[in-house]
Amino acid sequence: MTDFVLATLNARYAHASMGLRCLRANLGELRERSVIREFVIGQKTEEIAERLLAEQPKVLGLGVYIWNVEESTRLVGLLKTLAPELVIVLGGPEVSYESTEQRICALADYVITGWGMSPSRNCCSSWMPANARRTS
Repeated sequence: MTDFVLATLNARYAHASMGLRCLRANLGELRERSVIREFVIGQKTEEIAERLLAEQPKVLGLGVYIWNVEESTRLVGLLKTLAPELVIVLGGPEVSYESTEQRICALADYVITGWGMSPSRNCCSSWMPANARRTS
C-alpha cells in the first residue's frame, strides 16, 4: 500500500514526466510514502484504473496536459465511481486555467494551479493544499 501516487498519461512510452519527478523530489519526508506511475494515452482506462487502485493510495496526484485531458477525464470519472474515497488532486498546464469550466476539474477533489512543488507537499501533509481549490 502506498499513500501517495503521482501519475500521468504520457504521449509515448519513451516519454517520462519530469513534472512528477520534481513533485516527488519535493515531498520531503513524505517522499518514501509515494510512488510515480506513468501510463500512455491509448491504454485502456479500466487497466490504468485497476493498476492505480491496486496500490491502494489515499491520494492520487494526476498531471493533466493538452494531450491527455480527454483520457484523464475518463480515468478520474471511473476512479471516483470505483473508489469515491480516493482523494484526487489535479495539476498541470491544462487545469491551471479555466478550471471552473472543465469537466475533469469538477470530477476531482482538488485542483492545484501554478507551481506545484510546495502545494503538493502541503496537500500530502494536511490534505488541503495552500493554493488548491476544492471542487465539491
